[in-house]
Amino acid sequence: MQILLNIFYFVLVMGLIVFIHELGHLMAAKVFGVYCNEFAIGMGPKIFEYKKEGWETSFSIRALPLGGFVSMAGEPGEGDFGVDRERTIVGIKPWKRLIVMLAGIFMNLVLAFVIFTGLSMHLGTVDAPKPIVAGIAEGSPAEKAGLRINDEIIKLTFDDGKVVKPHDFNQLVTSIMVYEDHEVTVTVMRDGNEVDTKLKPEFNKEEERYLIGVQAISGEHRDLNFFESLGMGFTMLGTIIQQLGFVLSRLVHGVGLNSVGGPIGIYQVTSQISSQGFIFFLSLIAQLSVSLAVINLVPIPVMDGGRALLTLIEMIIRRPIPEKIENGIMSIGVAMIMALFVFIMFNDIRKLIG
Repeated sequence: MQILLNIFYFVLVMGLIVFIHELGHLMAAKVFGVYCNEFAIGMGPKIFEYKKEGWETSFSIRALPLGGFVSMAGEPGEGDFGVDRERTIVGIKPWKRLIVMLAGIFMNLVLAFVIFTGLSMHLGTVDAPKPIVAGIAEGSPAEKAGLRINDEIIKLTFDDGKVVKPHDFNQLVTSIMVYEDHEVTVTVMRDGNEVDTKLKPEFNKEEERYLIGVQAISGEHRDLNFFESLGMGFTMLGTIIQQLGFVLSRLVHGVGLNSVGGPIGIYQVTSQISSQGFIFFLSLIAQLSVSLAVINLVPIPVMDGGRALLTLIEMIIRRPIPEKIENGIMSIGVAMIMALFVFIMFNDIRKLIG
């Protein structure tokens, strides 16, 4: 029974963030008069389809709860569905097409912002603690490296030359997590003097991430009014985008690849909803919604960011990109996505059995 409930939560979470994303594309396309043949949640064979009489768009749910799409006239492989060119995605002005391409990302960010703002109003906030050592785990890398209580960690220098100056404890944790077991030089402020020490994070099986074994000082809780909650919503959104940007920048350089997760990893997280409750459920939706937005911004062909980039190029050169070239680029994009999917699934399975 619990397994069925976990599957339900997984489908619900993934379905909601994909629905919001694709709804953004659909709404923008409709505003600009683009013919949309189908609005689909999921991939693979259809298990449900509905089309109201007089509507031009059918709505479907597909077997695999991963992704979704809006089938628009004029897209590669879709044809024009017998409509005039001005009702196809390639027949509208490039700036309108750009808005359609980015509308899904925008809607995901709006969803996350609304949730973060609502949670801030309901729960208040705990100010992110400064990167000051409040406790050290026995036998941890931090203890072996000689870190002390009240040390303020002001700089992390990783073995690839990357330097991070954490402004709070959360950024410290993210940086350590991304670089996994890479040796890092930790610079602390101790009694007014800067002290350097080297350590190597160790994997914690309970928390399933790399840690150095330091505890943060307690953050101060405070209630927020409506306008403060709006500001906190933007702050939380910006913080997660910044963290994801940092993670992606490291992945490009091959750092942190083993920590990349996919559908199985998301399923494992959504399975905690039963024990963690509704607040965790909302927070998870918001964080995954931001993740989907940021990932879609990556300029890989077939993804929103890649398609937006092609549209920008068309706007700059002031002529359409030849269809053969665009189709070739899209084929490369599909190959890249498939390779990435296989790698992520391999990572998920390796973590599951390891």
